[in-house]
Order: sequence, then C-alpha cells, then structure tokens
Amino acid sequence: MKLAVGLGLGLFVAWSAAPVVWLILSSVLDQQALISQPPDLSPHNFTLENFVTVLASAATLGHGIVNSLIVSLFSTALALALGAPAAYALARLSVPRSDAIAFLILATQMLPGIAIAIPLFLVISRLGLIDNVLTLGVVYLSFNLPIVIWILRGFFLGIPAGLEKAAAIDGAGVIGTFWHIVLPISLPPLGAAAVFAFVEAWNEFFFALILTRQSAQTVPLVIAAFAGQYQTVFGQMMAAAVISVTPVIVLAILFRDQIVRGFADGMMKG
Repeated sequence: MKLAVGLGLGLFVAWSAAPVVWLILSSVLDQQALISQPPDLSPHNFTLENFVTVLASAATLGHGIVNSLIVSLFSTALALALGAPAAYALARLSVPRSDAIAFLILATQMLPGIAIAIPLFLVISRLGLIDNVLTLGVVYLSFNLPIVIWILRGFFLGIPAGLEKAAAIDGAGVIGTFWHIVLPISLPPLGAAAVFAFVEAWNEFFFALILTRQSAQTVPLVIAAFAGQYQTVFGQMMAAAVISVTPVIVLAILFRDQIVRGFADGMMKG
C-alpha cells in the first residue's frame, strides 16, 4: 500500500514538475537545438544567450513587470479590503440565505471570461479607460474577490463564538470585534488569499490582451510578443518566462507554510 502511494505521489510530482523543468531547459538552449526533432540536448547547445538578449531589451520586459506588479498589488488589496468584511458578514451576521449567497458568489467563477469580454470592452472603451493598469486591476477583482470571500468565510465560521461574545460583553460592536479580534487571528488565511489573488492577477492573459494596448501591457503579453508572424523565438520567450515567474516562485517559497495553513484553515473549517 505504501509503495503504491509513494509511486502515485512520485508520478504526480514528475507530471507537475515536467513543464517547469522543460521551461528552464528551453531557456538555456539555442534556437536551432530547441526546434530540432527531437530537441538536441548536447552540452555544447546550452547557452545563456537567451537571457543576455532578453535582459539587453530589459525596458520592455521591465515595463511589463512593473505593470503586472501594480495591477496584482492593486487587485489583491481591493480583494482583501472588500472580501474580508463580506466574508465575515456571511459567516457571522444574520444575513438571510447566507449559504446560498456564498454559493452564488463562488458560482460566478464558472462563467467563462469570453462571455463578458465584449460587453466589458464596450463599457470600458466608452469610459475611456482602455490601456489603464488600474482598470485592469478592477477587472481582475471580478475573479479574485469570490475566491477570497470563500476562503475567508470558511475560516471565520471556524472561529469560536466565545471570542466574539467576550468582545461584545466588553462593549465592542461588530466593527470593533472584526477589526480588533477577528482580523489579528486571521493572518494565515488572509495571507493565503492574498498570495492566491496576487498569482492569479500576475498570470492573467485574456483580459489583459483585450483591455490594453502598449502602456499597460503586463508580463504575459510581453512574453507572448516573442511569437512572431513567421518565427517564434522560443528560447528568448522561455528566458523571459523564467525571469517573470521568479518573483512568484520566491513569494510562494517564502510564505509556503502560511499558504498551506491558510488554505487548510479556510477551506476545511467551512
């Protein structure tokens, strides 16, 4: 039994790690070796030229990274600022049909982005807000907020009611209890929700493609630009991808314990 479980976990890890390994290998292979069939992995074909070329034109990639950072931080901050009070209200206050409301909020994630792309583009275009990083951050809120509410609501449901009753006896109102009692003990799920929202916004491509032009282009669009009409420079594309995902990987490594604990508390207690 243990052997079967170990084998299954090993296959899962290998399956999950394979794209990452290939991404790194592709970023240090020259173009000819990369497009040959099969790819030529001879030692003399490995080079850092792709990174040198990408960093030499760092203005474009750097601009995309800055835009992605602004959009992701803005969207994450909005999601937490709006999602935490909403989740607390659904978990603790006498909101009619709170379970149904929570399910409907999560069900919005099932709506494909293409279904709202055209009306969303028309509205934002008529408002003159196309190619704006803050506009993109607000749009990203539409798919970050439901997940944040769902994660935090599950955690808030698991908080002992005695803590809030004790605060009420001491004269604290709903807002005071939420701010001084609930939020300080909710840092792990808040951190997990923040990391999830940040990564989702950082990696989003579809809405960035239709709502930006040049000045507000994010990292995924900059990477996609390496695919030309007649030739795709795969090595440089992969090198740019490695550079762009490094901050997210570092963030996940630094806060891995908080992320695991936060998701466990937020999704299992509910």
